[in-house]
Amino acid sequence: MSPSVEDLLSVVPHALAVTSGVDHVVEWISPLGARLLGESLSVGRPLGEAGVPGTEELVAAAAWAYGLRRKSGVTVGRSAAETSDRLSCGRVTVSCEPLPSEGGATSGVLLREVPEGDELAPGDAGGAGRSRARGFQRLTEQLSSAATPQEIGQLAATTAATLLEADDCGVYTRAPDSDVLESLYTTGTSGDAVSPFRRVPIRPGRPLSDAVLTASPVWLEDGDQWRSRYPEMASAGVSGGHQACVCLPLRVDDRELGAVVFRFRRPRVFGSGERGFLVAVASLCAQALDRARLYAAESDARAAAERERDRMTFLAQASQLMEAPLSVEERLQRLADFAVTGIADWSAVHLVRADRVEQIAVAHLDPEKVAFVEELERRYPPDPEAEGGALQVARSGHPVVMTDVADELLVASAADATHLELMRALGLRSAIVVPLLVRGRSLGALTLVHAESGRQFVEDDLTFAGQLAATAAIALDNAALYEKQRTVAHTLQTALLPSELPDIPGMRCAGRYRPPTPELTDVWVGGDLYDVCQDDERGRWALTVADVCGKGPEAAALTALIRHTVHAEVNHGHRPTEVLRWVNAAMLRDNAGSRARFATVVHAHLTVDETGASVRLVNGGHLPALVLRSGRVESVAVAGTLLGVYRYPKLSEVQMHIGPGDTLVLYTDGVTEARRGHEWYGSERLEALLASLDGGSADDIADGILADICRFQRGELHDDVAVLVAQATA
Repeated sequence: MSPSVEDLLSVVPHALAVTSGVDHVVEWISPLGARLLGESLSVGRPLGEAGVPGTEELVAAAAWAYGLRRKSGVTVGRSAAETSDRLSCGRVTVSCEPLPSEGGATSGVLLREVPEGDELAPGDAGGAGRSRARGFQRLTEQLSSAATPQEIGQLAATTAATLLEADDCGVYTRAPDSDVLESLYTTGTSGDAVSPFRRVPIRPGRPLSDAVLTASPVWLEDGDQWRSRYPEMASAGVSGGHQACVCLPLRVDDRELGAVVFRFRRPRVFGSGERGFLVAVASLCAQALDRARLYAAESDARAAAERERDRMTFLAQASQLMEAPLSVEERLQRLADFAVTGIADWSAVHLVRADRVEQIAVAHLDPEKVAFVEELERRYPPDPEAEGGALQVARSGHPVVMTDVADELLVASAADATHLELMRALGLRSAIVVPLLVRGRSLGALTLVHAESGRQFVEDDLTFAGQLAATAAIALDNAALYEKQRTVAHTLQTALLPSELPDIPGMRCAGRYRPPTPELTDVWVGGDLYDVCQDDERGRWALTVADVCGKGPEAAALTALIRHTVHAEVNHGHRPTEVLRWVNAAMLRDNAGSRARFATVVHAHLTVDETGASVRLVNGGHLPALVLRSGRVESVAVAGTLLGVYRYPKLSEVQMHIGPGDTLVLYTDGVTEARRGHEWYGSERLEALLASLDGGSADDIADGILADICRFQRGELHDDVAVLVAQATA
């Protein structure tokens, strides 16, 4: 990124004009510059059209500067003009200085007045103002490549502090709704002196806190000002020989990001020019920090979607693994072997048989370690009546999470010193044990252990481990296999859909999803999605309906990716078309170049007012939205290509308004492509149905669509169906 004209003018005194390009087109001109170069010269016109004495030499000097070399001492005529206090005329000396853009190319030329007494030798860099401008440019370029808050904090505390000739600097961040500033990076102060200020409570009456709370800089020019304004903090403020200090808030629009403090070991008068420069530096750092935070939020959302996708895929694969026509022991051994390929270093399965608990399977990627454990258990057989661990979980049906396997636990379990030494050699670090439950009855326990990988289980892993254990329990109860598989699939499908829709003031929303009839398919995880999410900052609501190609775990994973990406990009404030472009980019990355996994998506943003709701809608290859108004049905046709195939999909938006009583209906092809023999349900039948439902609530309309589809197919759905209805209230 390059500094804006406003940023540049805040740090360069006596600026006359800024030009761009080889033709030196004027981008900005001061009132004095206009008087010098001719009142006819305005923004957007080339410098050569000035038409006053000295113009030719000035254009030549600008061309010289455009070659990344500075030209000083050019004089141009000043026409008579009335200033604020006098009438003056004569000649003025001008400096022409290049403005490098990011990458080193020239973006333009700065014309600056050289005041009388300002000695500028041909090789001079342009005085303190020009030196600051170059430093500001360097800081801008460095911040543009900084990707993390830590990198930005380091640049602010080093490059920016050096630019300002500060002796110490501290950069602090503030999390949303937090009343504490967290130290991001500090320089110039020893570790012992910094430690008490790594976490700074935000309290009025402290300079750093006041800067954050008032969103205004706090200027302290010497020790006397410390003592008069902040007597309780003065001793700390002037410690180590410090005198002057400035605390600047880091803000972008209305977002509070933190603050930065610069300290000086000598008194310092902060004039208006220097204050403007310091504020400009803080603003530049704040913008970079805001960009890094937004990037981190997007990365976290993508990581969460990918983690959910991987876990759902793992569960689905485990379910398929257990369907093999094998004995209980063989199925459980295959499950244990599968677990150590991705979620644990060790795994074991115990079963309750009669009044005893027996170990059925144990697994590790290293067969020698498995043999070691088998030999260990041969020498020291486990006590079948012992309390704790897998035996207790198998009996009680209650899971256990051990984030750290304490050495005291090994000591308590060891029969003798040799036994303890052998158990320590396994390097057990963390474990989670979940029961194998069927219809409320515990059949055993699944144990997952982290060892040499150094990873740890936490409470949040319990749900996933429990789902995996449920899959194992299915293998123990063939009679319940069919129902248990449907339960797992329902759990996965539920995770892809909102548990409930949010309340939108002035609107009523209803969402419905119906999977295909189980007897007609062997896959119960569909690819249809509906969702509603809120953009809190901008007071908007986003509606999404998507249909992913295919069914099963791959479709579910892609559906989860779409949902999480939409949430992240809506909260970043993107327009509907931009949201779908980000979704398309995420799908392409996830597809690894394959065009076999695609989706159609219709996405709308709603802004509610007293007259109803303003709607911006984009369609990525999906079925057209329908609007029900006073018994009439309007089809909203918007051109757009499907997502996940093309790098640059063609997308466009349409804007419309729905008034009180009007209803927006979004749906998947499970509605219009429902079939009965050779007959299709079709869009005309759907529009006629909607017209007949006019006057009903959003729930009535959503239920009416599902009921009519079921009647049409005689209760047997061949495809999953998703419907989202949004109705403006009176």
